[in-house]
Amino acid sequence: MQVDLTRMLVNLSLALDFSRRGLLRHHQRVAVIALRLGEAAGLSARERFDLFAASMIHDAGAVTWPEKDALEVFDVSHPWEHCHRGYQFTADVPLLAPAAEVILSHHDRWEGGNPSGRAGAAIPLASRIIHLADRVDVLLDDRRHVLSQSEEIVRQVKELSGSVFDPELVDLFAGLAEAESFWLDITGPCLAENLLKMVEGYRVILEPAQLMGLACFFARIIDAKSPFTRHHSQGVARAASFLAARLGMTQGECFLMEVAGLLHDLGKLSVPEEILEKPGRLTREEFSWIKQHTYYTYWLLKPLDEVLPVVRWAAYHHEKLNGKGYPFRLRERDLCLGARIMAVSDIYAALREDRPYRRGLAWPEIEKILRGEVEGGALDRRVVEALLDSRRELDDIFYAVTAGCPATSRSNRP
Repeated sequence: MQVDLTRMLVNLSLALDFSRRGLLRHHQRVAVIALRLGEAAGLSARERFDLFAASMIHDAGAVTWPEKDALEVFDVSHPWEHCHRGYQFTADVPLLAPAAEVILSHHDRWEGGNPSGRAGAAIPLASRIIHLADRVDVLLDDRRHVLSQSEEIVRQVKELSGSVFDPELVDLFAGLAEAESFWLDITGPCLAENLLKMVEGYRVILEPAQLMGLACFFARIIDAKSPFTRHHSQGVARAASFLAARLGMTQGECFLMEVAGLLHDLGKLSVPEEILEKPGRLTREEFSWIKQHTYYTYWLLKPLDEVLPVVRWAAYHHEKLNGKGYPFRLRERDLCLGARIMAVSDIYAALREDRPYRRGLAWPEIEKILRGEVEGGALDRRVVEALLDSRRELDDIFYAVTAGCPATSRSNRP
């Protein structure tokens, strides 16, 4: 299993960048600025990689679109809540734990008065770097040419040297900013390529447990977007892994099915909360937003497709055997067992959970709906029968997930 963490973070960070203004690429841009500052500050290859990883997820705690809107103001008010939530999302994931303290303090002011209690050099250097890089990116106006703004941005940053920003980093930034290429690298079309090149000297290939940790981290972000989905990704993941075992898939495949379940709704981060939480029937326009989420799941997970089947299992969960699903309109011949299991698991979990327009359904109602989908040619009969024959086990899974038990079953790890 050759999954490159660098490539995964470059792609997955895009899921954090959806807002009312579209796909901002904020995390990639902050990472480019931060890495240039880190290099100028003399950081080692390992330190620059850790800086890169923290930069790529630094705003993970800003889950909803209103929270992201608030961060687009340069002199941001009360940023600490999203810093603390990002810390909580990250601290117990061993792969990402080095970024936790960095994320916690990435809005700390140099002069102090921070909820973290830190000031000056006591603030982690990576936090100071990301803070400066983050605010530089916020100052950029996409409606103007970047080079026409550079002097003004440098001036604004210098005015806050020694109060908001580390003065030594401000001096390094001012030096870097003299080169037109510094600004063009931030706003040009080759952000991802630049990032991969900037950290190519330190490569991390994920172990299975690390891949699961990364999936759990993003599942927390996905499920935090709405109170109605707070357990959905974990519920789908564990139901899908259980059904995969029941239907004869290998231990390794069951493990990857759980990873795919955790990430299946990654594209939901592109959907406004008011649509996810609407108590009534969606309009055609609103449903169009919903339909795009599996498309984005597919492309955000695409780097995995070269080595693992996770992307197809995750992204095809709204496709139907009769070709009437979305967004690719795939048919029975195109849908492998993993994709069919994920489709059934997703519908089951959605029916079992409370939603803004209804309470969670009981088994007789779930069975009626699932059998109707089978008869209509949408779902795989064998998968549905396996699910309906496993009600007691699935009830145990459902109650364990809603009680907050860990998502990963050790028995499913290869």
